[in-house]
Amino acid sequence: MELNPRQVRLSAYKLIACQVAVAAVVALVFYLINGEPAARSAFKGGLIAAVPNLVFALFAFWFLGRGSAEQARTAMMRGHSLKIVLTIVLFVVVMQQPIAAGPLMAGFILTLFAQWSTAIFFKH
Repeated sequence: MELNPRQVRLSAYKLIACQVAVAAVVALVFYLINGEPAARSAFKGGLIAAVPNLVFALFAFWFLGRGSAEQARTAMMRGHSLKIVLTIVLFVVVMQQPIAAGPLMAGFILTLFAQWSTAIFFKH
């Protein structure tokens, strides 16, 4: 079954929404166990994983179905590069703040895991 560009974009945005939901759940668990500072750190870690994916999706799918295959490939490469740079920048910015390192990394890793595991739940 061939997916149209709109379906592909919609799937990417669903994935990002799932990542934000996972980040919120992880933050809630840390809030219940360790309190507000840990929850904030966990949520920031989740956002460090989700926000670059949103930026990637916006860049990568900009030309999908609109331009040539070469434009789409270039947009995906730029989006991926920007995603990596943005992840590093967000980590640097967050590490300048008072944070709890364990919850931050837990939020980041669990949100990334959500990215890898959602393929099981989506039909395409």
